[in-house]
Order: sequence, then structure tokens, then C-alpha cells
Amino acid sequence: MVIRAMVVIGVLASKALGTDPVFEVSFDASVRDAAATGRLVVYLIGEGSRENAHADPADGPFFDDPQPMFGISVTDLRPGEKAVVDNAATGFPVNLNGLPAGAYRVQAVLDLHREDSSWKREEGNLYSEVVSLRLNEVDAPERHAIKLTKAVKARPFPGVPGVEELTVRSALLSAFHGREVVLKAGVRLPRGYGAAGSKRFPTVYEVPGFGGDHHDASEGPHPLGGAAFWVVLNPESGNGHTLFADSANNGPWGRALVEELIPALEAKYRMIPEAGARVLRGHSSGGWSTLWLLLNYPGTFGATWSTSPDPVDFRRFQIVDIYSDANAFVDVAPPQRGGKERPSYRRDGRERMTIRQENMMEEVLGPDNTSGQQWDSWFAVFGPRNERGNPAALFDLTGTIDRGVAERYRAYDIGELVRGNRERYAPLFHERVRLIVGDADNYYLNEAVALVKAEVGARAGEGRGYIKVLPGLDHGTVFMSPEMRGIPSEIMDHFRRAGYVAP
Repeated sequence: MVIRAMVVIGVLASKALGTDPVFEVSFDASVRDAAATGRLVVYLIGEGSRENAHADPADGPFFDDPQPMFGISVTDLRPGEKAVVDNAATGFPVNLNGLPAGAYRVQAVLDLHREDSSWKREEGNLYSEVVSLRLNEVDAPERHAIKLTKAVKARPFPGVPGVEELTVRSALLSAFHGREVVLKAGVRLPRGYGAAGSKRFPTVYEVPGFGGDHHDASEGPHPLGGAAFWVVLNPESGNGHTLFADSANNGPWGRALVEELIPALEAKYRMIPEAGARVLRGHSSGGWSTLWLLLNYPGTFGATWSTSPDPVDFRRFQIVDIYSDANAFVDVAPPQRGGKERPSYRRDGRERMTIRQENMMEEVLGPDNTSGQQWDSWFAVFGPRNERGNPAALFDLTGTIDRGVAERYRAYDIGELVRGNRERYAPLFHERVRLIVGDADNYYLNEAVALVKAEVGARAGEGRGYIKVLPGLDHGTVFMSPEMRGIPSEIMDHFRRAGYVAP
């Protein structure tokens, strides 16, 4: 197995002849009266960064303008003790002694849990106020004390009329992990549900994109004007977004949804328990999830509206062909000969972050593929476990792809599924899949969609499914397209044709 680790590349700017900075991070018993074990990260934003205008340092990592961060693991850190973050810390994009001299806004976070992709949603995590420091300058002090003065509070479900939370213990996931695992859903009720007597309603199951959860059910108006249930699922785990796929690291999330959560929802609410009355909606990681669920559980779901999905053909995993490319970071092999860094994020026609940079930032947040961020979440869903029980890396510290791990990804490669069993999957695309992406997608997700579109082919009159690649639109601006704005009407038309809602 290969282990993804840190590699220090480049220097942001010349360093003044100051003393290497050291951060001494501590917390008082008034904040937490017990010892703490977890991942301590010190986030920085340089004074010249555009991120200063709208973000705190701990809102990172930042894709548009990646900023420095430094992480260590702490064990049994007691109140009043100091955790030292120095040049030995895992650093991005350089170690502390390579940090350019200048002014920075600085914030520290001690993440005590591994339950969610966001430390802000985990009760008890500790964090500091933002402080302004001058670092690596001739007259700057060497040591900088940072106090963790705040603790993340419990996050109650929003009290929005007509929206309820349902939680269900998952026997399947609890047995897999050897601890209690709870499935969560935000349920937006149909309009007039309480006065509708015994009337039953169809249901839309939404899987949020990366970083979203079931609390999103409380945001904005009902997408269908109240004509159906709208259920927002919680896809979060300690490895980030689960994609609702059964996996070696996360366990049987697809089965848990279909065999446990949906039956519990239909037992509590007057939902129509038929495949045609259950449809899927998702964007980004939610787009991949909903497509995967439709293709694997066609007896449970009648249709999906999936947009800008995570890579659906691993010959374009963003822009990497994991089966034939030798390296994920650069476009030539071996990497010692140079080559262009592969981008991971673009905006307005400009490459703003590379795959190497994104993976370096994730390593600071959680070593050995434990950050719960985007690439580590893919490692967890698509790949095996490594010898330490963590998600195995698809590539090592140089970006060299592990062929054995890549082969394990084939089981989750939707393009590969179509190529291997066209008779089964092509008709599902033609009849039940509505798939939209912009051809300027920020994460290059359009490239994989184009490959799947070619594999599926077009059959006039076959069904109501489609795959549309819209010109000039990215991961966010695609929402402004007529095609995206038309999705609620298409869902309603689907329900009307089946007689689930009135014409």
C-alpha cells in the first residue's frame, strides 16, 4: 500500500532573517476541564490575500487563494499545557521556517472528533479568536501564545414550521463500525399535510453536495411548492461525504438508506411506498450519490435529477485517468522530468489550485487520509483500507498512482459499469436519468460526464432521460440555466404522469 504524505514544494517569497516562529497553543479548564486528544491546526491568512475580505483563517482550506496552515496531533493535552506547533509540524505550502515574512491573521482549532467533514459541526471542538501577528521578521518574537477560548456548541435542528428531523439507529452501520451510528434526515412536509387526512404523497430524496447535511431541509421555500415530501439526507461520516455507497471504509451506507431509513420514514409519514413515487435530486457529491443510488436500486427509486456529479468515469477523475496515467499531480512520468502541475480547481478560466496543493492541505488537516475532505472522502468510498485501518491512498507523496488501489476503484466507476453491462445500465440512463453539467465546471467534472454520455449513446424516443453538457457554465452558474430551473417542473410532470399528484 502507498501512504499519501506531505511534500514541501516551492517557497511563497523570500524569507527575512528573523527567528523561526513557534506557536504555543493551550486552553484553560474553564473551556474544557478534561485532557484533549485530536488534531491541532493553526490556520493563517496573509495580509495580501483576497480571503481577508470575507473569511476567518479557520474557514480554510481556501481554493481560490490557498493559504498557509500547520498541523500536529496531540494526545492527552491537559488544561494549561502548551502544544507546540513549530517547524516539525506538517505544513502547507512550506514548513514554518519557510514562511514568508509579514503580517498574518492567525486562528487555531483543536478537532477532538472524527465524525464530520466540518469541525464546526462537532460539539466540543476548541478554537481560538483570530489574532494578528507578524512572523519571520527580524524583530518579530519567536514564540506566539494562542489560547483556545471557545468550544463548539451542540447544533440543534432548526425550528422551521413544516420541517422535521427524523433520526434512526442503523443496525447495519452500527454493526460495521462497532459503535452506535444514527441516520438523519430533514423532512419538509407537503403543504396542508396535517389537514390532508389519509392522503399519501410522493417523495423527493435530496442528497446534499460536499459539506451539506440534513439541516439544509430548513433553507428556502419548498422546491415543489409543497406538492410532495422533500427529504434531505445527511451524507456525513468521519471520512466526509459517504456518497451513499457501500464501501470498505464507511460501511453499507446504500443498504442502510434503502433497508432502514426509507422504511422508517414511510412508517412515520404518509409517503407513497412505490419506486415511481420516490425520486432523487442531488448536485456535486450529491449528484454522484443520486446517480449511484438510481443505478444500483432501480426497484427503490423511479428517477433521478443529478447535476454536476463527482467523477462518473474514472478515466477522467477530475482530469486524471487513474488507469493509464502514472501520476496524479503532473502530466508526465516520471515526475522528476518535470511536467505541468494538474489543476484541481479553476474559476473564470484561470487555474487556481492544483491537485498537489489540495492534497497537501488535506494532509495538514488529517494525516494518513483522515481529513474527511474531498480527496480523502473519495479514497474512503472507492478504495480499500490500508494496514492502519484508514482509507488507502490512490497515490503516494509524489503523486504516483498505486495500480492495485486504482483497480479497486473500478467497482464504483459508473462509466465502467455501463461498458461492462450496457443491457442493464443504458436503458436506465435513457429512461430514468436526467444529468446536467456545465462544460466549464470548476472541478473539471464535465469531462467524465462527456465520456459517460458517449458510452450511453442516444436513442430517439427511448425515454425521458437525458445527459446535457451546457456551454460556458461552471459548478455554480449552472444553477442559473433554464435547464436547471426547469427541474422542479420536470419532477412534477413525472409525478403527474404516474397519478401521484393532480394534473
